[in-house]
Amino acid sequence: MGAIMSSLTKAIVLLRSRVRARRQGDAEQLKRLSGELNQCQPFVAQVQQALKMNTDGMTLSKVTPAWVKMRLGGEPCINS
Repeated sequence: MGAIMSSLTKAIVLLRSRVRARRQGDAEQLKRLSGELNQCQPFVAQVQQALKMNTDGMTLSKVTPAWVKMRLGGEPCINS
């Protein structure tokens, strides 16, 4: 379970970094992050899905791995 939470944490950090890079207009950083986000699948998709299903008013800046896991109904699926 620790590895899953660690992977979700990494996915959240990468998604937040992508938002910052996009706001700053940093194309180089966006390109680098795109590759890192692809390597962190399916966890990135799980964070995004949890945020889409969000009825708690949660934002990317406040989301936690435990919240993502709870929103997805327990253990995040590694093979989605």
